[in-house]
Amino acid sequence: MAYVTGENPVPGDYVKNQWEQLGTVTSVHATQDGLERINVRWYDGAFDLPLAFAEEFTLISRKA
Repeated sequence: MAYVTGENPVPGDYVKNQWEQLGTVTSVHATQDGLERINVRWYDGAFDLPLAFAEEFTLISRKA
């Protein structure tokens, strides 16, 4: 499943969640049911997020 904005997740993507926390996707994992989970490293010092659903995030930017 893609981000809220429709793009498929890629490691290195700069994203935000519904609380406006900013982070970078460190890895992407596809599940058997077709959903994609991502690991996120936060910039605000919060604990890294293991295996969140990509659909809970908005893509801010992506390296070309």
